[in-house]
Amino acid sequence: MLRLYLLFAAIYLVEGITEVSFILNVYLKKILAFTPVQIGQILFLSGLWFVFLKPLIGFIADSWKGFNKRWALLFGLLCSAGGWLLIARAQTQLEMTAGVSLKVFAIACLDVLIDGMIVEVSTARNRSFIQSLVYGFRFGGGMLCANWAGGRIGDSALDFIQIYYIFSLLSLVALVPVLIYRMKAGSEAEGGAVLESQGQSSATDKRSLREKFGQLANPAFGWFLMLLFLYALGADTATYFDPILEERFGGEFLGRITSFYYAGIIAGIFTFPLLRKILSMKTLYIISLVGWSLVEISCLGIAEWNGWLIYFFGGFFNAYSGIALLTVAVAMCKMRGIETFAFAFAVSVKNLMDLAKVPIGGYVMEAAGLTWLFVISSLCGFLPFLVLHKLEFKDV
Repeated sequence: MLRLYLLFAAIYLVEGITEVSFILNVYLKKILAFTPVQIGQILFLSGLWFVFLKPLIGFIADSWKGFNKRWALLFGLLCSAGGWLLIARAQTQLEMTAGVSLKVFAIACLDVLIDGMIVEVSTARNRSFIQSLVYGFRFGGGMLCANWAGGRIGDSALDFIQIYYIFSLLSLVALVPVLIYRMKAGSEAEGGAVLESQGQSSATDKRSLREKFGQLANPAFGWFLMLLFLYALGADTATYFDPILEERFGGEFLGRITSFYYAGIIAGIFTFPLLRKILSMKTLYIISLVGWSLVEISCLGIAEWNGWLIYFFGGFFNAYSGIALLTVAVAMCKMRGIETFAFAFAVSVKNLMDLAKVPIGGYVMEAAGLTWLFVISSLCGFLPFLVLHKLEFKDV
């Protein structure tokens, strides 16, 4: 299991480093001079790959006997490297959409496979540990990248392009852990079975597809999907606020407060299991919802002296809500024969609304301005309370 944990950590570390959003947000606005609506369109259209491919890849992984997770992981990393090269060379909205689409395609492929493997090996005892491990590495990598990249971005397109080339190279370096794991784990029954599984669910489960997918017709699962939908519903602020912060305070300031955001996430990741011993999962989730909404509205008063504090608590509460939802998702998606698909489908509901937030935020930004954008986003943070009473968190 240790070698499998190392593989999880390696993939998420590279994902975290390459997913620091302010680098691309500032580049699209400041260097390529796209409008908020154009930026929203680029990110929304590109992100649709993430929403629809995750369940599809999950279905194939669960049902096709010839599916090889190792080759799929290698293919995803190669797509990531190619996507960043396209982004570095893009000049038009169409070219940028193509580059971001390829990058997002890669993330969808990597996420669904790693998440599916996590669902397969997780138990009630190690579930929280695994989630803390992979997201600790993911956001730890993001914190390091934000701190480094903040001081490098400026008025020159070359500053950004060099970062994108480094991201492409890191995607190629991530091929190594996948290949090394194969050599070392070939004789390791437990780890080898997980990584080399080729439709293992279909091979051992003789039930029909109708019987397998009938497990989704569960009222509790339906209410959980509604919770994910409402949790992600709103108007995105970061995409349009990042360039404003860079213009007001500079790239170093943006990189610094983003580092504190990731530091807050890491603090949340490591304190969540401790508080879980004395507080229920639902209580922690409620605390995260209220805390996040308060942080969101406080961004309107951001300054050099308090920016780090606001972003730290933003990351802290975001970690609590994320871990709570993912832990519940892992528990609810223990559906024999369709584990990977069920988890990918549930997360894709949230991802779809996360995507919709971006163009919605762009239209609100152009029509009503920054203040109303944050007010609407903050109020939307309370939407999950509409269905929260329908769910039981006792078994997670």
